[in-house]
Amino acid sequence: MPNVDSVNKITTILSGIIKNEPTLQTVRVQGRVLVDGPANVFFLSHEEKKIRCFIPGGKVGAFEQLLKAGNIVIVKGNIQVFAAFSEYQICVEKVQLGAVKALGKNQPFTVSKITETLSDIIEKSSELTEIHVLGEILALAPNRRPILWALKDIASNGGKNQQIRCVLFNDVPIPDKTLLDDGNQVRCHGEIQIWGAGSQYEINVTRIESSEELCQCSRCDQCGSSPQCNRPREIANFESCARCLPHPSDELYALCPECYEVSPDRETEVAAAVYAYFNELQVNGFSPDKERHIQFGARNGYADVVLTDGNGRFAAIAECKGAGYVGHGIEQLKSYLSATDTRFGVFANRADPKHWEFYENRGRNRFYPINRFEFKMGVVEGIANRERLRDEIANLNGEIAGLENQKSELHTAIGPVSQTKRNLIEHTSNLTQQIEALENYKSELYEEIHRELDDLLEEKMQRLERPLSDLKIELQKRGIVNWFKNLFSKENE
Repeated sequence: MPNVDSVNKITTILSGIIKNEPTLQTVRVQGRVLVDGPANVFFLSHEEKKIRCFIPGGKVGAFEQLLKAGNIVIVKGNIQVFAAFSEYQICVEKVQLGAVKALGKNQPFTVSKITETLSDIIEKSSELTEIHVLGEILALAPNRRPILWALKDIASNGGKNQQIRCVLFNDVPIPDKTLLDDGNQVRCHGEIQIWGAGSQYEINVTRIESSEELCQCSRCDQCGSSPQCNRPREIANFESCARCLPHPSDELYALCPECYEVSPDRETEVAAAVYAYFNELQVNGFSPDKERHIQFGARNGYADVVLTDGNGRFAAIAECKGAGYVGHGIEQLKSYLSATDTRFGVFANRADPKHWEFYENRGRNRFYPINRFEFKMGVVEGIANRERLRDEIANLNGEIAGLENQKSELHTAIGPVSQTKRNLIEHTSNLTQQIEALENYKSELYEEIHRELDDLLEEKMQRLERPLSDLKIELQKRGIVNWFKNLFSKENE
């Protein structure tokens, strides 16, 4: 059965979350002053949102002149819970005049923005999104739609004048309208949400039931109480009740057959809850399926619920058990994750997701517990990333195909150019050979010309050699004058 908390417990959890959130401590919030309430309490408004502000004793006088209706001010302080009226508020440290539009880098929050921030923090808290609160109805407003009431602690639960505002919308069925009578003890299921128009936190009720509908197997002989069921349930083969003994995750824990038959935590209901949860994730291309066959080694198995796509790839696998039973369920889940190389897994032995265990498979038989928010983000973002990568790969393949086509076209275009290049190389080689031949021919011509010139000169020298010799002889015999005369007479002949 799900854990049922008191109003005091939920308030303590909410207070702890707010105190441990740095963005909600020493905040600066700007808004318009609404004079409402005692002197040390006022409200800041922005658009349709408002936030309660509380000035600790002794400081009211220092800010009195600033806190006139309609003034725009900046309030500095810490967000905290005012449990007596299910409100959240700023515990004021400082007040200063604001501006219609804040300037500078260190701009304050608006009332709307601080409300949005607080809502986001609460929505991401697993401790406040799936709650079951036992309390007494106070100050019912049945004629309002949606129906509103305050829930306070039952005296035996150690209530401290704390209350939580509850809201039930028209689409939520009420099994018996007398449940909402003042003073009734009821169990409310739902989640904490922020109502910014009233500076209040409240339970958005998704189901309401009488406290008498709680399982009567909660007491037994072992703790000296009664009644108990006709048949015992077992915790590691030890007869006791479902609440008296804590049950480690590796021990058996089951309701008796009578209670199991009417329990919301039967295995079929647990599997249906997981199936619905996977379906709510609305992951593109993936959908939940039940009893999916998985082969690991020589063994066959059937995963209770999987989140899978049309190609049989798993985004998440869930192993479901009933009424808190564990057994070998977690080991089964890890085996399925390893065999299919699936990153995320869920072990559920309750219909309420608050009690589920979430795991991340990091390979090599390493499995790390994670919370529900991390699981959801991991599945949704992981698949989105995988889809994006698949699209990118498809785009890259398209670009590669385009480049291959361009390469082919370039080869086709380069073909004639390459042939022309080869022709030019061949023609250049021929020209080189012709030039070498001409150079050789030129050398041969030079040699031949030199030979002919040498022969001609030699012939001329031979022709001149005799006259010169005759001249020498004549000069010796007759003298130069007679020699010239004879020379010219021979020429005339």
